[in-house]
Amino acid sequence: MTMDSGMRHNFIYLKIAAILFLILVFYIGLFFISNLVNERQSYQQQVIRDIANEQIRPQQVIAPYLKLPYQVQTTCTNEEKKTYDCTQTVFVTLGAETADWTAQFDVSDSTYKRNIYKAISYQNTMSGKGVFKTVGNESQRNYLWDQAEIIFPIQDARGLNAKPMFNIDGKAYKFDFAEQSQGQQGFDLMHITAKQYPELIQKFQQGFKFNLQFRLEGLNKFTFLPTSNEMTYQATGNWGDVKYDGQSLPFQKPRKKQQFQANWKNIALGKRNLDSISMCENSQCFYQLLNNQSYPVSAVDAAYAAKDTSTTSVSGISAQFLEPINIYTQTDRAIKYGIMIIIITFGCFFLFEVLKSLKIHPVQYALVAMAQGVFFVLLLSISEYYAFAWAYLVAAIACISLITWYLYFVVQGYKAALLFGLLLSTLYGMMYLLLQSSGKTFLFGSILSFILIACVMFITRHVNWYQSEQQTI
Repeated sequence: MTMDSGMRHNFIYLKIAAILFLILVFYIGLFFISNLVNERQSYQQQVIRDIANEQIRPQQVIAPYLKLPYQVQTTCTNEEKKTYDCTQTVFVTLGAETADWTAQFDVSDSTYKRNIYKAISYQNTMSGKGVFKTVGNESQRNYLWDQAEIIFPIQDARGLNAKPMFNIDGKAYKFDFAEQSQGQQGFDLMHITAKQYPELIQKFQQGFKFNLQFRLEGLNKFTFLPTSNEMTYQATGNWGDVKYDGQSLPFQKPRKKQQFQANWKNIALGKRNLDSISMCENSQCFYQLLNNQSYPVSAVDAAYAAKDTSTTSVSGISAQFLEPINIYTQTDRAIKYGIMIIIITFGCFFLFEVLKSLKIHPVQYALVAMAQGVFFVLLLSISEYYAFAWAYLVAAIACISLITWYLYFVVQGYKAALLFGLLLSTLYGMMYLLLQSSGKTFLFGSILSFILIACVMFITRHVNWYQSEQQTI
């Protein structure tokens, strides 16, 4: 090998090394852009947390149930550890025999806004009807009927526009806040007591029909916890992207454009929930129980819970309203394809050099890489104000036009520049399709990779790489 040939070989290797180094630098740049995306997303999440603390929160509602105290004879221990006979008051919780619930959601992402950030909220018009059966007393318990009450726990009563009215056999009774109601890190407990309405004692004893309707505002997610032995629940609303969660999923969920409907029917949730919430005497306990946190209970409560360890959690039905397109998630996914785009771009540059005997300086490689990095910054900034699809289109047109214009002077010809611009347009179009493909991203990505490799192999099938090395300076 001559000295001149060796220099040419060294030049090729140095250029390949320079290209690989530029790819590494571009990858590091994408990492910083990804951190910028995460930072902007954290701002949005902080806004949602501030709204939840200051204005309104996601709502959890427990269906009304009857709380009935009774007295039992037991053994107590004094401070001197001496035992004596005593009377203790415990409670039994009774849900409706049957209940039918409907929820009509009016969902919006414009009610709560902070600068460019907004949160999804809803107005839920909820109604229910059902039957409480006669209270049996097979155990000959000494019920304290004058202390009986209907309990209606709501996580955040700030979302109510008025105190709910509970219709019992055709007569309306207004819920009031219980003394144990705590709000802020707890539940707002609302109740109707036999002490306040003595005529309800007979209703509680003999059973009654009920009807309840209320309007509740919440943030992002609504969870309903039934307490009846048999239950049906139908939720409808004006939102297209809904996630259903909880221990019971809908058996029907027909969906139209920007509309949803879901139907539940269950005979187990209510009994399970009653067994769990019967341990709670204050709002903080409800909050801890529903959010899977430990809560200190009394010795009597602990003994009760030990009887059935399967009832340590409550079973809810949840509907979460999602953003149609999360711009930060979409942008972050696009960034992950950025390294593929730059590798393909540099690979095409190198092929142009080999096939057309062009000379492209590493600085020119770097400028094209920087232009493609700016694409992701433009995409992020524009999508915060306008629809993601429009932001992607504007950013892609801007960057592709800039690169195509620049390449006109680099390759000294409009045909090669236009061909390269068409290639970039195809790549950005495919990347957008990958972003929209959701669960099929891996499938489409693998097919695209195969097609690209096949195209490179087809174009270079007649290339003598050793001869190309000798011709390249």
